[in-house]
Parts: sequence; structure tokens; C-alpha cells
Amino acid sequence: MVNLLNSDLNLLVPLDALLTERNVTRAGARIGVSQPAMSAALGRLRRQFDDVLLVRVGARYELTPLAETLSVRVREVLQMAEETLHPNPGFDLLTSTREFVVISSDYAIAVLAPHLMPMLRAAAPNVKLRLTSVDQNAVDQPLTALRSVDLLLTPRGQCSGVPSTDLFEDHWTCISGRPHPDGEVLTLDELRHSRWARAFAGSGGTAADRRVDELVTGARVDLVADTLALLPFSIAGTDLLALVPDRLVSRAADLALVHRVRVPLPVVRLHEAAWWHPQRTDDPGHRWFRGLVRRAAAQLSPDLVAETARDGAGVGDDLGRQAVAS
Repeated sequence: MVNLLNSDLNLLVPLDALLTERNVTRAGARIGVSQPAMSAALGRLRRQFDDVLLVRVGARYELTPLAETLSVRVREVLQMAEETLHPNPGFDLLTSTREFVVISSDYAIAVLAPHLMPMLRAAAPNVKLRLTSVDQNAVDQPLTALRSVDLLLTPRGQCSGVPSTDLFEDHWTCISGRPHPDGEVLTLDELRHSRWARAFAGSGGTAADRRVDELVTGARVDLVADTLALLPFSIAGTDLLALVPDRLVSRAADLALVHRVRVPLPVVRLHEAAWWHPQRTDDPGHRWFRGLVRRAAAQLSPDLVAETARDGAGVGDDLGRQAVAS
């Protein structure tokens, strides 16, 4: 058994920062220490565990297997220590300097941020928000990912087993980098000969992309983007087609980057939700923050297409042509 008197418990905080950020400079900024000091802490941690912890892979660092295991344990230890030292912390909106960490797609943040950030600044001026890009590991293992963050924003159907709340609805819209004649509806044969752009192709694509694959065998994908928000910018000025959530399309259309295209596809709905670790359910600050996110989502205009589809107004190819294109 490890003798705590012979261990430097002060290393737990920099260890947590290093495992979270996977970058010495960002880890130092996270806890307010210099880059040389954080490098020195990493050296001591490597000697402590006889493991390099962070391994360079190309231009980034990845965690070793031991570091992956430690990332969960360290966060639990620090949370227990905080709860022990501050058994009734409460949450004061005006004085709190707490940092809330959210894993999210760029799409969800693009939709919510214009409402969320003004509300956050007005209610809790010293509270900070840290955004982290969602990845497949967070979706596949939400309980593990949520041990070290506050919320995961991702659609229903992608993860389960942790508490969640609904945020907003949306539907997928087909876009092109060039305009199509008003009233034109592309045929399935035209879709087969079209070239496509997609996000997340390495993980099977989106639900809407899979629907295209069901109807259009051998759809040609010429461009793959890491995120949904990149698609409108990537296909601007081209004849590529892409399926993107309509709330995101509205922002790109305002910039005249892309144009909606009518296609013979049924409505594919999207239900965005916020997920969190069950240990955070009764945390006063966390309760306030997730309530704020819900209130920001409530400021969004309703998705009339999704509401029509939910009410059972004959969802089929005809409605799909009208809804996905509108």
C-alpha cells in the first residue's frame, strides 16, 4: 500500500490538468502555473508512476493506457477532496469563479451560444465556460467522459445510461454550394450521380447520411469534414451536396455560402440533449448551469418541420421533399 506521507499529493492537481488538456502549456494555463513549472511537474509524475503518461502522436499528445486509467481515478479523488473540505459549498452566482466544462459539437454551440453566453454573463459574470470537441469516445463511453466534465451535448440515440434533459429539435436539410431553380426537386437518379460532402464519415456518418445510403446505392463522397460546421464553408461555390441540421444551414445561408436543395428524402429529425454524470445531479452549481442551458435552448424558435412530423402529418417522400427543402 502506498504511504501517503511519502507521496506528493500536490501533484494531483497538475496531473488532472495534464490528463485533461494533454498539453503542457494548456495544462499550466488551466491551473495558473508557468510552462516550465508544469514541465517539471510532468517529469516528477513520470518518475512517480514510471510511465511517460503522454505520448506524442503526430502533432498532438495521447494518453498511455495507465494515464487513461488515472484520468478517471484522479478526477474522482479531487472531487471527493473538494466535497470533504467544502461539505456545503452552495453556489453564489455573483461571486462564483467556477469553470463549467462542456463537450459539444460545433453545431450545438453555434446554435446555443448566441443565447447562452449573454445569459451566462448577465447572471454570473465571473463564471467561465470551457468547450471541448465531442469525439467518438465520449459518445461510446459517456459515464467515463462525464467524470471530468459537466455536460455532454449530443443528440438522442447516440448515448445512454446517464441523466439527460432535452434541449431542442431540428431536422436535416440538403444544401449545395450553387443555387438550383426554384421549385426543382432532384430525382433519385440525379442524387445517384451527385457528389457529396459529409461529416463523421469515419464513424458511419450522420443519421441523414445513412438514409441517403439506403436510397442511393454507391453515393460518391468527394469531401469529408471533421465537423458539421465546416460543411457549408467547404462546399461553397461547388455543386457538392451535403445534409446539415437546418438551424446551422440558416446561419450559413445568411452569409450566402450555400443554398437549400429539394430532394426526395423523408424527414430525418434530430433531438439535441444535454447529458451529465449522476454524481453531479444534486450539485447546486451544476443544477443552475444545466438549467441555464435549458433556458437558452428554450429561446430558440420552434422547428416547425419537426413539429409537423411529430404530429403525424403523413411523413413520406412528398412531405420529405417539402420539409427537407423548406
